[in-house]
Amino acid sequence: MRQMKNLTYTIIILLLLSSLPVPAMAEKPSGIIKGKVTNQTLNGKGMDGIEVVLHQQVKGKDSEAGRSITDRTGSFAFKEANLLKEAIYYISGEYRGLRYYSRGSHFHEKEPLTLDLEVYEPAENGKQIHVKMHHIFFELNEGSLNVQEIMIVENQGNTVYIGSQNVKSGKRETLKVSLPKEAAGIQYMDPLTPCCVVETEDGFTDTKEIMPGKKKVSFSYTIDTTGSSYVFIKDISLDTDHIDFIIPNTGPNTGIKVMSEQLEIKESTANSGEDFFHLSGKTLNKGARIVVELSGLPWMKSLYKWIIIGLVILLIGIGLVIPFLNRKKQQDINGLEKKPSDKNLTEERQRLLQTIAELDDLSEYGEIDPDEYQTKRNELLKKATELTKKLGPDND
Repeated sequence: MRQMKNLTYTIIILLLLSSLPVPAMAEKPSGIIKGKVTNQTLNGKGMDGIEVVLHQQVKGKDSEAGRSITDRTGSFAFKEANLLKEAIYYISGEYRGLRYYSRGSHFHEKEPLTLDLEVYEPAENGKQIHVKMHHIFFELNEGSLNVQEIMIVENQGNTVYIGSQNVKSGKRETLKVSLPKEAAGIQYMDPLTPCCVVETEDGFTDTKEIMPGKKKVSFSYTIDTTGSSYVFIKDISLDTDHIDFIIPNTGPNTGIKVMSEQLEIKESTANSGEDFFHLSGKTLNKGARIVVELSGLPWMKSLYKWIIIGLVILLIGIGLVIPFLNRKKQQDINGLEKKPSDKNLTEERQRLLQTIAELDDLSEYGEIDPDEYQTKRNELLKKATELTKKLGPDND
């Protein structure tokens, strides 16, 4: 009887325990990533024996998620891989010394993810490389030009261009770019990278391979101008279908003037309330030289401030030294000091008033300390007042 009771209690306890919730185990969903490596130079032929690396990107951080080898048809697969729904997956593979990357995509549970990889035969001949479009934008500042260039480079062939001329540490030149000799502060933008760019005497060269199709190359730099005019020279290193310059024009009277014998100067166009010069050229051969002459640059405004400073210093010096020299000269000649004529007094007063006006301009531009400005202005005004009293009311 006692054994029956114990058995009954055991069954009840087991039933109670079975009704309790069981904590779920956190698992990564498993899935399949498959694809094929094909050679587009060889009409899509599958590539056998290529090692394919599976990459996983989560919140911007990359990590390797697996490796596979293609079969004789170029196919590969990652089966029952532990995949993350929030991750982006892509593959890479190396062929003839170059690494290629596929597009990136998210994995969807219960659906195979297909990632194909295209590779190309390398070529040292760059005849298939040309520039589809070349934009050059100028930003005018006082004493400098900010220049940004955007090139649409196109590989019209079905091979990847790797270059033939070594430029540095075994790297080959694939894209040569000329810059003005005054260019400074060069900024390279993606896909130009410091690891692949080599600076040269007349610009820079890129050593990164150029895949079939189009890619955008962008960079910027600054040119310090030393006058109101500047001659911008651009040497064309690749056959170029179209090139244009966009240059701001601040107005018909105060704006710049633009001249070029190689480019067509189109009418000024309105953009966001500002006027721009648009210079355009088509079908430019490798080796051509574009010359754009700029005049009326806004550096004159900055120069004007320095002229004012120089004039003030000069006039102050004249106002203080010349009267003394004149008096000394008269003493040497006549042995005594003669009273200046009304004409001399009027000219001296005019110089003082002009100096005061120049000081006022300096103060307006913020080019002089306020206390120093007020002190010098009071001194000059006092002298001008004394001269006015000497000249009398008829000479006011």
